Amino acid sequence: MKKIISLLILPIFLFTGCTFKKSMSTYDKIIKNDTLVVGVKTDTKPFGFINEKTGKNEGYDVDVAKYIVRDLLGSEDKITFVSVTPNTRLEAVTSGNVDMVIATMSVTPQRQLLIDFSVVYYVAGQTAVVKKSSNINTFHDLKNKKVIIVIGTTAEQNIKRVVPKVKILGYKTYEEAFDALKKGKGDAFITDDTILSDFVYKNNDYKMLKGKLSIEPYAIGLKKDESQKLKQAVDAIIRRMNKDGTLKYLNRKWHMN
Repeated sequence: MKKIISLLILPIFLFTGCTFKKSMSTYDKIIKNDTLVVGVKTDTKPFGFINEKTGKNEGYDVDVAKYIVRDLLGSEDKITFVSVTPNTRLEAVTSGNVDMVIATMSVTPQRQLLIDFSVVYYVAGQTAVVKKSSNINTFHDLKNKKVIIVIGTTAEQNIKRVVPKVKILGYKTYEEAFDALKKGKGDAFITDDTILSDFVYKNNDYKMLKGKLSIEPYAIGLKKDESQKLKQAVDAIIRRMNKDGTLKYLNRKWHMN
């Protein structure tokens, strides 16, 4: 009789053991694999882009990622970059395809429902770029106009909050969006001023409107899990970068001042 009872109980213990086994946290996975996988943009100067001469990832966000991996694993050689866009960066984090995303991503209540964010490492503002020959000088001049945005950004909700009557044209990348503006498909292109400044610098026939539609606090996107070890570690690193002058140095290096 005792043998029968033991045989019945054993599978229960085995089942419950499997049921309550905790999955490895992202932080522990990083330490175990001795590699940090980071989602970055490759078309967004000066934050994330590919150096045409070297073929390597460069930019403000890339430098932040390198600082973090040096702190966590002791060497920036232990990092793998994965290209993300505004439309794919959230899924990259939630799926676990990357350990974190550093890609000019603003903290919003909607995004906080899906992922965790680090403390803010940069504050941008959103505005519009138009042709210099245009009679558009304020956001309100965009009423009943065609406005170009990049899918997955906060630009659409921000412009509609200020100017409800606009027609939105969405594109997948910043290059495609600005190219559409140059081809006359829209009257203005709206996104973060840090991103637009590079387009205006290279194209003298365009200007940015004065003023800001919004304030965009950039932070690092992290997967939600029971362990907060990675968030705590990254927060501490960002605070240290701010305290030791590293973030100010990156502002100068990438001409953000």
